[in-house]
Amino acid sequence: MSVHRPTKPIRFIPLLLLLPALLFLWACGQPAAPVEQIGAPDPATSAPAAAAPAATAMPQPTAMPAMAESEAMLHLAITPLPQDTYLPWLASQSGHLVFRPMWESLTTIDPKTGVAEIYPQLATDWEISADATEYTFNLRQGVPFHFGWGEFTVKDFVLTIDQQISEQLPGCRGPMRAFMGAESMTEMMDMGNMTVIDDHTFTMKLARPQVDIASWWFSILSVSCNDVRSSAQFEAEGEAMFETGPAGTGAYQFVSRDLREFAEYEAVPYDHWRVNPDFKRLRITSAPEDLTRLAMLLTGEANMVDVPKVLHQQAIDAGMEIFESPLPTVGMTIIPNGQYYVSQVNWHPDTEPWAAPGETGVLVREAMNRAINRDQIINELFKGRGEPMYNTIFHHTLEGWNPRWEEEFEEKYGYDPERAKELLDEAGFPGDNGQNRFYVEVWQSSLPGLPETIEVSQTVTQAFRDIGIDAKLVEVEFARVIDAVRDRHDAHFMIPLRQTIRPINANTRIYYYTGEINPELGHPDRGSIYMEHQLYDDTYHRLLEETNPEVRHELAQKMGDHIYDNYRSIPIVNIRSTLVANPEEVAEYVFGSLTGVFGHLEYAKSAR
Repeated sequence: MSVHRPTKPIRFIPLLLLLPALLFLWACGQPAAPVEQIGAPDPATSAPAAAAPAATAMPQPTAMPAMAESEAMLHLAITPLPQDTYLPWLASQSGHLVFRPMWESLTTIDPKTGVAEIYPQLATDWEISADATEYTFNLRQGVPFHFGWGEFTVKDFVLTIDQQISEQLPGCRGPMRAFMGAESMTEMMDMGNMTVIDDHTFTMKLARPQVDIASWWFSILSVSCNDVRSSAQFEAEGEAMFETGPAGTGAYQFVSRDLREFAEYEAVPYDHWRVNPDFKRLRITSAPEDLTRLAMLLTGEANMVDVPKVLHQQAIDAGMEIFESPLPTVGMTIIPNGQYYVSQVNWHPDTEPWAAPGETGVLVREAMNRAINRDQIINELFKGRGEPMYNTIFHHTLEGWNPRWEEEFEEKYGYDPERAKELLDEAGFPGDNGQNRFYVEVWQSSLPGLPETIEVSQTVTQAFRDIGIDAKLVEVEFARVIDAVRDRHDAHFMIPLRQTIRPINANTRIYYYTGEINPELGHPDRGSIYMEHQLYDDTYHRLLEETNPEVRHELAQKMGDHIYDNYRSIPIVNIRSTLVANPEEVAEYVFGSLTGVFGHLEYAKSAR
């Protein structure tokens, strides 16, 4: 874990006195763009299993103990969640931040290796057939649920999957139903394609090859699809359990929660099978304003906060420390939505030239890339804490990487507004003396783990205006982005997005996969569908079944070359996740590649 040490002693300033000064400092130098507001162990596939538990009677609930005021508390302040809900199947990946302390998945990662290796968690080992259509999972035995709701078994996992694929929002339903060949795991069992051998072993026969069940769909990286909760509690309490105290198997258990305000937890009152947290209490607070979160840290109300990197120096000057993840965990890319070349559903190339076919679209997208001063964004908004992103979804640690993307980047993508104007002229958009070439909306929205998205949206809007594009900045809640992109397949805007470093299979589906058209909806629904191309669909299908590493690398690289050479996206930066902490209270926090959303909070070390 990289830690940036303070150079001055910690000073605490009353919050009401501090905010006006911070507001004045923050206002200086910020882009002034009008905004329209719109509502709303070793890496392996095996690990030793715990001893089998003795048979137990039907679990009975126990009362939730009151949180002890004297115990050390980790208090994390974050940007608001995009979907703040008690029901996990109505929350996207980012919205699951508040569930992560309580719940666990079948597999996990290590912060030091990121997504490159997968490790056992609630599964101890698994087997996959040569054709990637049959799986056997062995689950960890003797793992208790919170509040006396029995021990973890296959039944709890089945309930979890059934609930999480009941709605489209988490992004699990379409893809998982496709490879399961059923509407639910329960239906899969009824069809004879899933067999429960015993309480801790099950087999699956899939409807199609799927190589990434353990590394993605059942892993912590896709926690919104498989964060395990108690089936016994659900049978007894129904959906009310999620508001009053959902039982999981994590190192922290639920205490209380107020939507859009906070969630509180406490360490389990027994030796957890994996880790006993240093901090016996945990609170996650939502605060929309960056300066409010910084003030919470400086006044001692919180001891760890998520703030933009432009505010880091102020925190360091007050004696705080910057905790940084060992590896890049998240990137920022700008997606020119509406490139619906395969399905052609809601495709408008005549009014959205970045989505035009052939040379016209390529020239326009190259121009938009060359309008962006990436060095300025990295150095000013991210304070130099980042490395250039050369190709959206690709990273040198992942399969498919091509070194030429970095070598040729300045020549093909480098900042050159004059060349950008020439490219728009060549594409047939001279405008009115170089102005009003075409209209585009740039949407801005905030997400936990990357608060800089707001300032990047403003900077990009101005960059487009500088080359004669009629760009309008529109402020939205991220739920509206998901609705347009995934739920309606009807997105026609640019937006800076948090692009997580994930396995290539996963990100290909999210960014570049069309899939079949759902006849009930009238549009594709198997991916998030930011853009489409037949090559990308074909590549995704091959990657689902191919197990030869060399062949997989060639397939992914060919797709990456096409994305890069046709300027399908506007890649910006890869960064290490950062949090700012009070070193008198928090000694260490190490977290891994979790979609930019903070996990592993149970491993934070107390300075007391």
